[in-house]
Amino acid sequence: MFLEPIDFAQMYREHKATTDFKGKTSSDWDEKSADMAASVINTPYVNDFISRMNITGDEVVLDIGCGPGTLAIPLAKLVKEVIAIDFSAQMLEELKAYAAREGVTNIKTYHLSWDDDWSALPQADIVVASRSMEVSDIDAALSKMSAHATKACYLTYKVGGSFVDMNILDTIGKKVKTKPDYWYIPILLYSQGYLPRVDYIETGRGSVRSGTEEEFVESLIWSVHELSEEQKTKARQYYRDVIIGQSRPPRAVNWAFIGWETAQ
Repeated sequence: MFLEPIDFAQMYREHKATTDFKGKTSSDWDEKSADMAASVINTPYVNDFISRMNITGDEVVLDIGCGPGTLAIPLAKLVKEVIAIDFSAQMLEELKAYAAREGVTNIKTYHLSWDDDWSALPQADIVVASRSMEVSDIDAALSKMSAHATKACYLTYKVGGSFVDMNILDTIGKKVKTKPDYWYIPILLYSQGYLPRVDYIETGRGSVRSGTEEEFVESLIWSVHELSEEQKTKARQYYRDVIIGQSRPPRAVNWAFIGWETAQ
């Protein structure tokens, strides 16, 4: 295979280790859970994701990094059962509350992370990972997904190396080392013997909120971990001049939708 001389799995691991966009802890997501539940449930992204899946209604679906039930609840209404896992206990509580509101009873939840032992999980027909692939070893994560799916896997991964519009970071003088881009994934899947399909989903914003000036600054800090006082001042000025003054919100975010069949 022409890819064999290049160790893309190691390239990803090294790239991921040096990026300024570090993964969040379970405690970080616990604190973010209520806000996230309010912002991601019932968005166009949900239909865009599900419409790209091949489902008949008889499947058991494993949702990795399920969050507050963004996909798990809508999917539960379409399939036999959903197994939802997340390393944030509070996210699972948000999911349970969402399920209760919707009258959904065919979801099993597990407090698990990518790195935990999944041997206790039931086998699934389909495995999904929606915007939850910020892992240190993408090759291992993809293998883990495939091993738990008898039919197919579907995931989304941010296009581009930044969760923040680079124009904003350039304007405020924040230099960052970008994260690995999505193209590692189809290459590694091909190397594992799969034929992945790639599509794209556009959403209105990424991790940067433009509601109020302080929400804008806080969302920047959430994404890049820290800003100097000078950078905060410049961020507030950007908000006033560009987002409000020019009515120009942060750029829309594109997510690569990648699917592959696992059935032999």
